[in-house]
Amino acid sequence: MTEKKETDKKIRLAAIDLDGTLLTGAKTISRINAGAIRAAMDAGAYICIATGRAWPGAKEFIRELRPNSPVITSNGAMIVHPETEEILFECCLSAQDAGTVFDLGTERDVTQIVWSENRLYSSKINELSEDYSRRFGKMPAKKITALSELAGHEIQKILWYLPEAMAEQTLPSVPVERFRNVCIVTSDPNFLEFFSASVSKAEALRKVAGMCHVPVCETAAIGDAGNDIPMLKEAGIGIAMGNATEETKAQADAVTLDNEHDGVAYALKNICKMI
Repeated sequence: MTEKKETDKKIRLAAIDLDGTLLTGAKTISRINAGAIRAAMDAGAYICIATGRAWPGAKEFIRELRPNSPVITSNGAMIVHPETEEILFECCLSAQDAGTVFDLGTERDVTQIVWSENRLYSSKINELSEDYSRRFGKMPAKKITALSELAGHEIQKILWYLPEAMAEQTLPSVPVERFRNVCIVTSDPNFLEFFSASVSKAEALRKVAGMCHVPVCETAAIGDAGNDIPMLKEAGIGIAMGNATEETKAQADAVTLDNEHDGVAYALKNICKMI
């Protein structure tokens, strides 16, 4: 573990990413991580799960952890009450931008994952879409050949599944000038995600902190990927996982252990001064 700056701040809210952060490679929460989260909540701190996953793909972990603050899903496009599942905030892609993204993906013949009103769709039903459905969607995807099939329905986000870790290499070639208000991030070496530029994990962290009546300067954020960077920079202290991308580590205030060695628990106990 390394720290780039000392902090004596009392941390009252910790926002924690799921994949590559709280979850192991086997997509489980270790007993040690779960215990550290429970101890932080018992001490009076808020725990916020902040994931790129849509709510259906995050729900099983929320039920396991029972966090005491709203849940950030879809990279901040939706905030959900952890118990009632009430949608507390939502901001989707405009119909024009969603259509442009889908048309670009169709031109490139990529497998596109579409989340609309917490339902899962895909431009292709193949090994990639089935892998995403199994690991992240927790429901089968319904095939669509054109976004017009979802006319009248809000689009939370669109994901391009780019195998062989092609997401970072593909990003510079996306013609961003064709969009009006789109944010593009890599949430996984194989995933390029498109969602409204009006939202981010950072903006969602501000909203959740406000809901919990906690100043943002008294928050911590823990993550591993490019979509976590805004949140890490926004929080009072941003902590990168030991397995995080080098860019993410460079933007963080501290680096903890990796996700196979209870990096979240180590951060909560040794970096964050949880009340």
